[in-house]
Amino acid sequence: MERLDTYLKQAIADALVPGAVICVGHSGQLVWHQAYGAAATTPARRPMHIDTIFDIASLTKVIATTSLMLCAHHEGVCRLDDRLDFFNWDMSLPPELGEVTLRQLLTHSGGFQAWHPLYETLSPASPNAAPCILAQPLAYPPGTQVRYSDLGFILLGCLLERQYDQPLSTLFLDKAAQPFGLDSIAYRPLDGPSPLPNTPSAYAATEVCSWRGRVLVGEVHDENAWAMGGVAGHAGLFATTRAVWQFAQALLDTAAGRRSWLPPELLRQSWQRQPLPAGSTRAIGWDTPSAVGSTAGNYFSPRSIGHLGFTGTSMWIDPDRDVIVVLCTNRVHPSRKATGIRRLRPEVHNLVMQELGVAPT
Repeated sequence: MERLDTYLKQAIADALVPGAVICVGHSGQLVWHQAYGAAATTPARRPMHIDTIFDIASLTKVIATTSLMLCAHHEGVCRLDDRLDFFNWDMSLPPELGEVTLRQLLTHSGGFQAWHPLYETLSPASPNAAPCILAQPLAYPPGTQVRYSDLGFILLGCLLERQYDQPLSTLFLDKAAQPFGLDSIAYRPLDGPSPLPNTPSAYAATEVCSWRGRVLVGEVHDENAWAMGGVAGHAGLFATTRAVWQFAQALLDTAAGRRSWLPPELLRQSWQRQPLPAGSTRAIGWDTPSAVGSTAGNYFSPRSIGHLGFTGTSMWIDPDRDVIVVLCTNRVHPSRKATGIRRLRPEVHNLVMQELGVAPT
């Protein structure tokens, strides 16, 4: 991985991101795991370490919420094609909203707008987001387009908590983290226990938040997730880069029948592009490589799945070539205005595939 190593060192020197940790898996083995740059630059510089814990932001959507929805589907707690009006929301739903399916929410085609400042009305002491989301007008007719939406995944998280009568943080530990033997990935509730350490130096810093008046370290960056007590369907997980790789490897093992977490066929089907609407690159929860401009670069196979996190995290899995790349950065530190990650991601993935010798010639 000499070329990859050289590139990442130069990327740090060029200030594309303050720091990064990368894990590369191939054929079931972790073949590259390195740290670069700084975990924080303000108020004081701290070096990045391979076991630094990151706020993995929207990777929560696939690692927690999508995984738990598949568990719920398998257990008969709810089905992917159930409509919202099948469930008790303690309020009546307009017909068009009631017809939205869980599958549409999981594929970002459910009609919801991308985002809404829920934190203006919610607080960690009163974090129920479902009524606020269900009161929002739909942005487009469900099933007619894809519009990446935090709101849909927040609602899925609320639904899971209602159906299981447990906090999402507990559900994730019981149904995903513990079965996979993952002890370095979890939510960090603002008012409750977490298996992750309380030591600030263990975490990569994110933004200097003017709203909260501090540099965020070990505290969820996403404002809506913070207002929900740090636990939500769209964001809130913290993890080491290695733990994210272990999760991805557990998915590949499950799909190959080497683990008994979920039926292999259910998992493999969830990775297929869903025709909601036709031409979408979205699978169940996951994205797949677009023909042009994918963050996965040029060499991941069409059956690959991946996801990004706003804080600078990403995970791409190629089941055909048995490759996993997890890249965690603190690109929003000290400000979200930095855009170097856009160049970094595809180049890193291209270099990995070339160094492994699996890039098509």
